[in-house]
Amino acid sequence: MIWIVFSVVLLLAIAILVWPFLRTGGRLRDHADQGLEVYRQQLDELASDVARGVMSQSEAEAMETEIKRRMLRMDRASGKNSLSSGHKAGWPIAITLAVAVPAISFALYADLGSPDTPARPLMARNIEAERAALETQDVASLIQRLVDALKAQPDNLEGWVLLARTLSRLERYDEAAETYMKATLLAPNAAALFVGAGENYYFAAEGKITPNAEDAFEKAIAIDPSNPGARYYLAVRDAQQGDTSGALEKWIALYEESPADAPYMPVLASRIEQTAEQTGTDTGDLFERKKASSETSGPSSEDIAAAAAMSAEDRQEMIAEMVNRLATRMEETPEYEGLMRLGQAYGTLQNYEKSAEAYRKARSLKPDSLAALQAEAFSRIQAAGNSGVPPASAVELYRIIREQNPNHPQALWYLGVAEAAEGNNEKAVELWTRLEAVTETGTPVNTAAKEAIKSLSVTGKN
Repeated sequence: MIWIVFSVVLLLAIAILVWPFLRTGGRLRDHADQGLEVYRQQLDELASDVARGVMSQSEAEAMETEIKRRMLRMDRASGKNSLSSGHKAGWPIAITLAVAVPAISFALYADLGSPDTPARPLMARNIEAERAALETQDVASLIQRLVDALKAQPDNLEGWVLLARTLSRLERYDEAAETYMKATLLAPNAAALFVGAGENYYFAAEGKITPNAEDAFEKAIAIDPSNPGARYYLAVRDAQQGDTSGALEKWIALYEESPADAPYMPVLASRIEQTAEQTGTDTGDLFERKKASSETSGPSSEDIAAAAAMSAEDRQEMIAEMVNRLATRMEETPEYEGLMRLGQAYGTLQNYEKSAEAYRKARSLKPDSLAALQAEAFSRIQAAGNSGVPPASAVELYRIIREQNPNHPQALWYLGVAEAAEGNNEKAVELWTRLEAVTETGTPVNTAAKEAIKSLSVTGKN
């Protein structure tokens, strides 16, 4: 079928190319006839001028003789050109085109096309597979462009991260892991990059925590002890090394401390259920409590719709009523996540003292919760007003935070502020220098640390 289509198209193309050369003589004849008609009109005008007395008969005869001589010369020339061009010049060119065009076309197709490839009916084709192949080609070209760009700009952190994610998407896990590790050279205090590397080492080993993966997760947890990815995979390591009960405890702690809508919660819940069944551990109402806290975590769609139609005063009153209901429930049946939400709600209402108290109660349920410690410390700073100096209660909490995470940015900043307020400039500079080292260049906290160090340096010189 396709050859019939090719033949028809080729014949049409040849006809369009050849036709002008076959009718050249006719075009020349038409042109000559138009010229002769012009001369005939000039003869008619001469006769009219003589009749009106505008021109003498002798002058008209001389001009008429010249015009007729030109008409005769044109008629002879057009006849000769018609014979030579139409029959001698046009036909050879037409024949050449008629032979050359198909010959060249088939030669090019034989060289560049695939004449031996059998036809593939649409029903027999795997369209999804072909689309996936095209997408893979597009991603492969993207990877090559990224590699070329990173050769020119090796300090482009975003480029390294994008390349690592793309490689991971293509299931080139070893390459993705190594790319993440290269990115950590530019951002050595970014826990997420180490988690990304460890996770890809884990995928490359088909679900095994290898030494490289373990090392990456350990570095991530050292930077951010609360990082959920690092905590999850280090518990996987414990389970693979035989400490299933210890791993289960860590997963349960992570589940309890995580927001109900965190994207990893379904996987974490499944892991807890499987491990609890293997070890015969009773998880109690762990999942029911999380589900209940999720259902009461915020206003319903009806509440939101009602709030939209309220005035600012009525809306504020409605929010206060919702917070009071949550506070009453937490008095009756206190639980960690509810108290954390209560602290956040009080903070939104700028009632920072009650916010700090709610976080304190949450911390009493989980003394090692870094999130509760940090939230309470910051709420106490907000409750102290705009003095700029953290109160003693906040300073004490930040010191506890640094015991868990020596590189905690917020703790380093406010402890530095407290030391500077006490006149301990050297200690303040030491803390802020560490803060500058553990934060990315150009971020607000990094810039603030640099300015604070510079300010104390100028003060010391004066």
